[in-house]
Amino acid sequence: MHLILRNATLHTGYRVDIGIEDGVITAIEPHIAAPATTEIDATGFLTLPAFVNGQLHACKSFWRRLLAELPPEVQQLPRFEAAAHVKRLSTPENVFARVDEVMRLAVQNGTCAIRLFADVDADSGLAALDGLLQIREKYRRWMTVQVVAFPQDGFAAPETMRLMHKALERGADVVGGIPWIERPEAAQQRHVEACFELAQQYDRDLHFVCDDAADPSLRTLEMVARQALARGYEGRVSATQCAALAVYPDDYAAQVIDLLVAGGITIFSNSHVALIATDFEDRQPWPRSITRVRQLLDAGVPVAAAQDDIDNWFYPFGRNDMLEVAQFMAHNGRFAWNGEVDRVLPMVTSTPAQVLGVDNYGLHVGAPANLVVLDAGGWHDAIQFQSAKRFVVLRGEVVAESERKQLFRLEK
Repeated sequence: MHLILRNATLHTGYRVDIGIEDGVITAIEPHIAAPATTEIDATGFLTLPAFVNGQLHACKSFWRRLLAELPPEVQQLPRFEAAAHVKRLSTPENVFARVDEVMRLAVQNGTCAIRLFADVDADSGLAALDGLLQIREKYRRWMTVQVVAFPQDGFAAPETMRLMHKALERGADVVGGIPWIERPEAAQQRHVEACFELAQQYDRDLHFVCDDAADPSLRTLEMVARQALARGYEGRVSATQCAALAVYPDDYAAQVIDLLVAGGITIFSNSHVALIATDFEDRQPWPRSITRVRQLLDAGVPVAAAQDDIDNWFYPFGRNDMLEVAQFMAHNGRFAWNGEVDRVLPMVTSTPAQVLGVDNYGLHVGAPANLVVLDAGGWHDAIQFQSAKRFVVLRGEVVAESERKQLFRLEK
């Protein structure tokens, strides 16, 4: 046997040995008698299937590095005005370099699959897409990597649709959409329909950013759900943020949720990004614009959480650490008492894994050996203490290790 994790603690609390051969979990037993080429003592360590990040606007990451190259008068612009100047500096090479750092963070933090969004628009052309396709190629040995062609600025510019076709022809895995930024409502509907037409033409899944403001007049989530049903795209569509759902009248919100269930749509709620709202800068108190996560779950809608952004003009922080993302969701969704923190675990593991189509995902015999070994006795402790990722195993190989050491020097 190639690798054995000894005395690993499962989420159920059971301690087992986990045997791995040829990149696959071949045994999960109370004790594996046979030796292995490499053995790891995982006593006291929580062992989980590796994390999945189902949404990251990767091409924008570490934008301040590009901003620093621009004249001072541009650096002092409001961030969304400065963003266009920054995007014009994008090249496949600098996108690759910045996202390569993002991917190293993903690996060391125990992620085995990731969906990367590439802006496709007049400002950056296909530079972001080309850089992310190179990232996908570099990391395909170790991870599932998907690239989303994302029309960040909508379809108002005539060249955007042409660029979207070229992006899909070059190998983008998913069609992205952001209908809520279009005006008027008829343009939002056209945006949704255009994305579905692209997806059907190229046989791709879809991932929309919908209604990312606490504005009950925004209705693009309903448009997406109805299109999924009308076009037979059940189970192939995701929608992100959906903040307006939180402020809809309850009866209308329930109707939309019923449509989501029927359409097999997965909702991504990136609660840490929602805390730093972009649409309430001049008014206090600032409301939280997280969507109706608990109501969605109770209705049977799959809900995932994702990193979404790393140091860009939407969100200034982020470590590409899904354990940190889970902690934010536990707070904002109030998954805190009576073991409800367990409801967060699928949001960063099995639910996004299903969206990305990760084959045979999980911690069971026959599954690919993608595991994260946390320096914690259980999931609650892992979230509370943001435990070290003691070992990360991808495709059966130990690819990262970390250990925290502290010295206490208190006076007697």
